[in-house]
Parts: sequence; structure tokens; C-alpha cells
Amino acid sequence: MKESERDRNETKEFETERNEKKEGGRERNETKEGQRERNETKEGGRERNETKQGERERNKTKEGERERNETKECERE
Repeated sequence: MKESERDRNETKEFETERNEKKEGGRERNETKEGQRERNETKEGGRERNETKQGERERNKTKEGERERNETKECERE
């Protein structure tokens, strides 16, 4: 009788350890998921920055065109 009780206790300990390992795995997975989300946020920021840079370049091109048009206008006068 006592031996079967000991076996049950050992089984419970084993199951407890296994559950703790599973819980640790879940926590690591949640941490990884959080890192993925932060990386996606950073990537979105990079894309916005690239868009802003493209807009700046287009604005410089437009400004250059305006200056050329003003120069042509002055030459006509």
C-alpha cells in the first residue's frame, strides 16, 4: 500500500515538473511573440521613413523644376 502511494507521489512530482517545463516553454514563446511584434513595429517605422525620404526627394525634384521654370521665365523677359 505504501509503495503504491509513493509511486503516485512520484508520478505527481514528475507531472508537476513536466507542467513547469511546459509553462516555461509557453513563457519563452510569448517572449518570442513579443519580439516579433516589436520587430514588425520597427519594420513599419522603416517603411514610413523610406516613404518620407521618397517624398523629400520628389519635393526636391519639384523645387528644381520650379527653379528651372523661373529661370526660363526670366530669360523670356
